[in-house]
Amino acid sequence: MSKHLGFISRQFDSTEECLSAALSLADNIAMKSPIAVQGTKLAMNYSRDHTIDDSIQFIRTWNQSQLQSDDLFRASAAAFSNEKPKFDDA
Repeated sequence: MSKHLGFISRQFDSTEECLSAALSLADNIAMKSPIAVQGTKLAMNYSRDHTIDDSIQFIRTWNQSQLQSDDLFRASAAAFSNEKPKFDDA
């Protein structure tokens, strides 16, 4: 019932399966741009306490500021060459 209502995204039959899925998700997130991961967390935390309009404006401003990083270029180049991008640690 919880999954049907959207309270949870997945269920596991064992602790081991849950841990394996959590580590897989962590690996997936770790491969992303550190700036994008931090920005997503920042936007989610901001949006929790602000209006939709304020949150959209915040995210718009954040995204524009991040166009100055090398991460966008690295991600685009990696996608074009069918390789995994390599990002600097933030």
